This record gives sequence, C-alpha cells and structure tokens, in this order.
Amino acid sequence: MMELKNIGVRFSGRDVLKDVSVMFHSGEIIGLVAPNGTGKSTLMNVIMNYINPNSGKVILNDELEYTNKKNEVKIHQLVSMMPDQSDLYNQISGKEHLKIYSSMWNSQPKLIDETIKELGMSSYINKNTGTYSLGMRQRLCFAMQIVSDTQVMLMDEVMNGLDPTHVELISQILVKKKSEGKTVIVASHLLENLEKYADRIFFMKNGELIQVNDISPGFDVREITTVRVTDVTDTLKENFLKEFPKTNVQTLPNGTTLIDVQGYGSGELGNVLAFLKANHITEVNFGKVTLGDLYSMYYQEG
Repeated sequence: MMELKNIGVRFSGRDVLKDVSVMFHSGEIIGLVAPNGTGKSTLMNVIMNYINPNSGKVILNDELEYTNKKNEVKIHQLVSMMPDQSDLYNQISGKEHLKIYSSMWNSQPKLIDETIKELGMSSYINKNTGTYSLGMRQRLCFAMQIVSDTQVMLMDEVMNGLDPTHVELISQILVKKKSEGKTVIVASHLLENLEKYADRIFFMKNGELIQVNDISPGFDVREITTVRVTDVTDTLKENFLKEFPKTNVQTLPNGTTLIDVQGYGSGELGNVLAFLKANHITEVNFGKVTLGDLYSMYYQEG
C-alpha cells in the first residue's frame, strides 16, 4: 500500500502537481491518462524520489518515508520504475540486463527464464541489445521491471512500439501481477487497452489528479449508459432536447454525439431509438461512455 499525501511540485512558478493526495492499494492496477507535459512523469519521479516535492510526502506501508538515505534504500527495494530504452547497454545481451535487475532487487533467479519464456524472447535474449528492434527493446525493458519483482511497479508508456499481439500479452502479465498482490501504476495513451484491465483510472490536469469516476459517475458500471450517434445537426439536437428535456446530450470535438441514458428502462431506450430512426439517424451504438470519450470531453481534443 502506498499513500501520496499533499504532494506539491512547482517548476518556474507553475504548479505541476497541486496538493495531490491518493492511496494506492495492493492488488490494484492504476491507470494514469493525460496529454504530455501534464505531470504524469513528474508524479512517478516523486514516487521514486528522483524529484523532491515542494510539499507533501510519499508513505509506503503506513511507515516508510523518504526521510533519510537508509529509508530511501528500503523503499527502493519495494518500489521500482520500468527503465527507459535509453537505459539499455547496447554492448551486452538482454539476458545480462535481466540478471543485473534480478541481482539489484534480490529476486528469485528463476523469474528470469520464466519471464523470457512468457514474453517470447528466447530467440534473441542472448544477443546484444544494440541489435534489437524497437519492440524487442521495449519488451526487454518490461521484462527488467518484471524480474525486479517489487511490491510497487511504475510503468510509463509500457506499450510503446509494441504490436497488438504483444500489447495483449503484456496486458495479461499486468493482470497476473495484480493477482500476485502487486500495485501496478501505468501511464498510457492506449486508452481502449487501459480501460480493459485498470481498476482505477485517473486524469491529470492543472496539477491535479482526478479519478475518472468523479468526472463520469457510473463509468465502471457494466450496463447501457450511453447512445453514440454521428451526423447530428444543431437543429436535430435541439429537437431531441425538446422531446427528452431531462436527457444530457454532449457533442465531442470529433463530431460524435453522446446521449446519456444511464438508468433508462427498455421503454425509454425504445423511445430514444424511435426518435433517432424517425429522423433518419441510422449510425447508432448502444453501450457505455468510453475512456476515449471522456478524454476527448475532458481535454477537449478531437
């Protein structure tokens, strides 16, 4: 369990993080979503103590804080951050990298071969990393994080450069780590993928950490909450609101219109569909608001 308590970071007079307080639990995958430059990496660097906050503190397991070098060593045995591709040494093999990480965190050596097999790296793991493709290097960085086997794992854009098959494979491994009681914090721009496995998702804006459920109550409800339509004119939208005055309707910057039908019965849904059909709207999807929808609404991007 890890707590961030009143974390504040200012750069050049600007609040990059503003009084951030949140608890991350064991056996939980946390998603961080935001445009570049909004504080995701800063937050992770504060957790690792690479950046000293102007205010607040990081507390691990109700007792450990970055109050001295001894505590920092203890925390870094329990918390790790996935390395960047620039951290790799081109002159040594992928397996040597895994051995270094296993040794640094004193994890079980058997994890090395298990991880190599799980990620399908056997054909190249003994070659120097300078020969690796972008995807191979990314998988190695992820494998290094996994063999560290720490209680808390931080991953910034873990899916970068990966094809859909390996995105799915790594997603499955993240879920496995969750089942082992790990706390996994993932910053990602692959919203559809993140939505599948994250237990809680946070947006970052103006230095604040905002849980998605606070932006859209019922976001994680597994029922029909939204009707998605395209090609809705302002006149049609106006007529719809006259017919259904208590219904919330919002058009995204990309042109998609969302009709909030949370709590509607089958009869009410039927009335909405009948209205749309009568107005020659045929591209209609019933489902729930997606993380991509919320991202577009919150950050006003098309």
